Amino acid sequence: MKTNKFLMIIAAFVLLFTSCNKKDERMLTVINPDGTCSREMSFHPYPQEVMAPLNETIESNGLHFGPDWQRSWTVVGDSLRPPCPMTEAQWDSLRQVFPKQNISQKVLMHTSRNFQNVSEMSDSLTTSVVRHLFKATASLDKHFKFFYTDYVYHETFAITDIKQIFPVALDRFVSADSASYWFTGQPNLAEELTGAEQKELLDEIEANVSHWMNACTFTSICSIIAHYYDKVKNPPATREQFLTNCDSIITSLAVRSMDLFIDMNQVKKILNDYYHSDAYSAILSDSTMYWDKKLEKQYRQYEYLMMMAPTLDYQMPGNVIDAGDGKIEGDVVRYRFSGERLIPHPFDVAITSRVTHVWAYVITLLVILLAIGSFVYKRR
Repeated sequence: MKTNKFLMIIAAFVLLFTSCNKKDERMLTVINPDGTCSREMSFHPYPQEVMAPLNETIESNGLHFGPDWQRSWTVVGDSLRPPCPMTEAQWDSLRQVFPKQNISQKVLMHTSRNFQNVSEMSDSLTTSVVRHLFKATASLDKHFKFFYTDYVYHETFAITDIKQIFPVALDRFVSADSASYWFTGQPNLAEELTGAEQKELLDEIEANVSHWMNACTFTSICSIIAHYYDKVKNPPATREQFLTNCDSIITSLAVRSMDLFIDMNQVKKILNDYYHSDAYSAILSDSTMYWDKKLEKQYRQYEYLMMMAPTLDYQMPGNVIDAGDGKIEGDVVRYRFSGERLIPHPFDVAITSRVTHVWAYVITLLVILLAIGSFVYKRR
């Protein structure tokens, strides 16, 4: 059995190998000297989101924005920001300006909110994520040094329960460094390698990551079978032994060789060959099991991860003296971010900025001048 919906869900999983084109989407965080802050999320909206009344909560890419978030919209490349809600007439006028094009990709919606401190800001992001897919934690430390004050900002994004999304540990198939390189680009394992050596390295990592993905899907299917184990007639193993065996089967060449667009017939064959029995074929072919819907629930979380790909921009007080892994572009520290970067380990933002105290230099200069003046006066 292979359903169209299941193929669409799996296609989202394939996006782990690709880069999403969301260069216009960003999350701008502004840290103020007094510790207050603001955050603005910019994304391509659906009509119902940008046209929603301001007293309604909207959902986009798994995030919720309530009435406490200010909303506006722009046409990509234009600085004019009309307030939300957009009218149907405005949407229709854009259709005339951009005929035969996806209007959602021509519009950016901006949602912004002020916060008393960075903890409140990160908590608001965490609690708004559907299914609590990931968590964000932030801290801001100020170090007063008379002539200047250093502001040290840290923010960490992490998957809340990675086993809920990926039931098989990644490190069973890919080393920590290889996984980090594949999903984040660091550490750079391809440094000083020839083109041919780089291809060999990437081919090997890709094959192992694909095996891990197959293992996750196979494990999800086995878990569903185990949940409905009373439907299996004359099973060749107990429910507990079946799950134990499935955990062994996922490392096999048969699972490694599965097509990512999985046909249930592949799963049937693997189980039939392992047990020398077709006891599990009936449940895998049972239309009343609604396999596509059950697997959709599992893959929906992959989809949320793939949809998270905003550029992270930060504005700090004073001048940035350490951007961590980010890049300084004008008055902004920019981090490249995407959901798959959370898979091997949490994503860390670390920025230090410095505010110079002009008054401290003025006072010091006055003290020096007074000291010199006093010395000259005594000499006379």
